[in-house]
Amino acid sequence: MLRPVRPVALVILTACMLYPGVGYLYQGLYPFFTGEWFALVGQQGPWMDLARPLGLPLVAVSLAKAALGGAWLAGVLGLWAGDGRATPLVLLAAVGSLLYPGGGMVMGVIALLCLTFFRERSDAVPA
Repeated sequence: MLRPVRPVALVILTACMLYPGVGYLYQGLYPFFTGEWFALVGQQGPWMDLARPLGLPLVAVSLAKAALGGAWLAGVLGLWAGDGRATPLVLLAAVGSLLYPGGGMVMGVIALLCLTFFRERSDAVPA
């Protein structure tokens, strides 16, 4: 079986899935289970701060953050399964993480590097 990315990239992408992916999914679904907005140290985050002046509903921001986390989870698990069709989903999640400043942005850059440079070649013999 030819993998879409090398095994070392899968391990790194799993770390990317765990930190911003699970975190974004948790933060996005938090208001639907608790009835209050997710906040760290009294701040709701840059997406919420941007949505207020633009008049966007805060529910849409929470759903977008949950969708970004879900894209991380589904995409990386698809790559572990050897499905190359999951690559665009991980690419979407990595680019989406670049739009959220902080640690998720750093992990998005690392994921983009893994998706770009740690690809399997078709002439290489898979392990």
